[in-house]
Amino acid sequence: MRTRYWVNALALTGIVAIPQGQISLPSGGVIQYSSAAPRTRFEIDSKDGKRYVATVERDATVSPKTEPSKVELIGEVPNKSLILSDSYISAPLGMHYCQAGEERFLRIFALTNGGARQTLKLKLASCRENIELADPGLEWSPGSEVLQIHWLQGPSNKGEMENRTIRIGSSGKPQ
Repeated sequence: MRTRYWVNALALTGIVAIPQGQISLPSGGVIQYSSAAPRTRFEIDSKDGKRYVATVERDATVSPKTEPSKVELIGEVPNKSLILSDSYISAPLGMHYCQAGEERFLRIFALTNGGARQTLKLKLASCRENIELADPGLEWSPGSEVLQIHWLQGPSNKGEMENRTIRIGSSGKPQ
């Protein structure tokens, strides 16, 4: 009982990340994610036993105490890179603005001998910044290692449609 108390106390201070969710990889590995306020921690275990760890920052549109409400695998280039989407409840503004809104990020990780390194962070959707994905907003082509993103209201030109093409390079970095 006493041990459980201390683990919960440390988790509340953000010192220990409590496992929150898990995603299976098509290549046979697994991703575990957890919240260590105000960050999110991803632990990637490959099929061949390699472990990659990345801790990522959120932005000011997300409450520092919130946990990911959803994490999705968008694409995988085995042993080279991962494309993930992580979503959070928006930090509230006055007059109940964005009380039930969502902030969604796209993250690309290059997997190297040194670990998992975030090579791209991009806002996909935001109640606070009026960014909205089209439907379908994300199209991954594993054979060509290309991700297409389609916004109704994009992050670059506020209030206007936007499209981007991201190709995963030989090093796992986006081009």
